[in-house]
Amino acid sequence: MEIFTEIFGFFFQYLDGVAFLILAAIGLAIIFGMMGVINMAHGELMMIGAYVTAFSMYAGIPWPIAIVLAGIGAGIAGMILERLIIRHFYKQLLSSLVVTWGISMIVSQLFLVIFGPTMESLPTPFSEIKILVGGDVGFSVVGPEGFAALKAATGRLPEGVESFGIYRLVMFAIAALLIAGIWALMRFTEYGTRARATMDNPAMANALGINTARIYALTFGVGSALAGIAGGIFALTSAITPFFGAAYTAKAFIVVVVGGGAGVVNGLVASVASLGGVQTIFSNMFSVYIGFVGMIAAAFLILLLMPTGISGYLENLRDRRK
Repeated sequence: MEIFTEIFGFFFQYLDGVAFLILAAIGLAIIFGMMGVINMAHGELMMIGAYVTAFSMYAGIPWPIAIVLAGIGAGIAGMILERLIIRHFYKQLLSSLVVTWGISMIVSQLFLVIFGPTMESLPTPFSEIKILVGGDVGFSVVGPEGFAALKAATGRLPEGVESFGIYRLVMFAIAALLIAGIWALMRFTEYGTRARATMDNPAMANALGINTARIYALTFGVGSALAGIAGGIFALTSAITPFFGAAYTAKAFIVVVVGGGAGVVNGLVASVASLGGVQTIFSNMFSVYIGFVGMIAAAFLILLLMPTGISGYLENLRDRRK
């Protein structure tokens, strides 16, 4: 049973890490991978989503609806930024980096002045439900009464029993649904077809009658909305501050760069699966910090072998076989 507990714990931690990386990076993958914009304000879009979620829940709105509103709010904010500023810097990597970095500083400082350094923490959904593994309990899902009964005698769980939160699995399910939704949107809808044509050859797409300015605005809005949804989801597990998104931006950029821009969804999934595995292994063997270092080292090695990222490497392989 101890081996089963360790295997389940590793698998659970891996799913948790994968969900974290997908949610943190999916919005950035859309904007950077499809539009060639280094969006340093990605973390601030996540922060906007966190604040919208917080204010919505303070008003009594259920958390799933609050997260949807977070996506809508961040999406609208992103489209406004795109129309006013960012559209002037497409395909200009260094210029877009500097401009969006400036936007991130202005937005975070503005929120600090208006809302203060922190906000009241939000309750984590399903926190009263636990998955128990190991010892005499085997594998079971218990509510607050059952969990309290197990801890009643000694004030802690029996020896050999580990507990896991349900909300982490919910995060993974949401991440998987978002990946599937973006893949379907880009593959089976008219917008997806027009977006792929615009990103491949904007001049030709414009000549064929596609409103490329509208496609760019919608695509940036979609990426911003995904960042807002991620921020709303993370707000239920983390402290909400004006610098909320900074904790996620670095990992998001690592994942997106390793994934490459040739295939947004495929590259993101491959990058998250590989980097998440490395991070989980090193975190279990050593510590969370060493896990992060191991992930950076793995990213370095992947980019050394595949300079265009995983999706670019796979696309080159397909071209050679033709």
